[in-house]
Amino acid sequence: MRKNQLAALAVFMLFASQATAQNLVDNPSFESPTVDMGSANDVWFRFGSGTNGTSSESTAMPRTGSRHIALELIGPNQFAGVFQNLNMTINPGDIINFTGWSKNASGVPFNATQEIKLEWQGSPNPPQNRVDVLTLGPNYEMFSHTGVAPAGTTGLVVTYAISSFGPGQQDRSLVYLDDITVTRIPEPATVMLLGTSLFGLIGLRRRK
Repeated sequence: MRKNQLAALAVFMLFASQATAQNLVDNPSFESPTVDMGSANDVWFRFGSGTNGTSSESTAMPRTGSRHIALELIGPNQFAGVFQNLNMTINPGDIINFTGWSKNASGVPFNATQEIKLEWQGSPNPPQNRVDVLTLGPNYEMFSHTGVAPAGTTGLVVTYAISSFGPGQQDRSLVYLDDITVTRIPEPATVMLLGTSLFGLIGLRRRK
């Protein structure tokens, strides 16, 4: 009996670690083509404000691999970024961690805003979870943002953008983006339900 319980515990811990470690985004390092029209389901969608706010694929200076995303702003009140619809079920209470690497490639001090967003999908329209970062150095730096899916959540869009809506943000900004990771820790009740089910199956097997 004890051996069976230990085996179940091992399976349970393996599931929990895999749920935490699995990267939920497709094309995390932008090695495959991205899009700027059509669906953002399981693909990076590039967007920008226009001529002075652009998001493009680049091979200039990737952190890993051969490609990355280049975001460029010229002047105030511009924006550019990428987003991806994870196209999977996200449950209320799930803990989402969104990380990636970015660098200021403009050659001058960073003068824009990094917008890192978890945009919950569902009904009645769960609010987005966003953090703004006003600093960025000339070498790739890791950013990280964690949020808990609110009530009504059924899905998630992850977005990284830069903008120049802040006071004095009038200079040219060029940011390189690479190596995105999005992981999920299931809502605790879901994890406990799985564990209880495993131990219940073992007890049933022993009775038989």
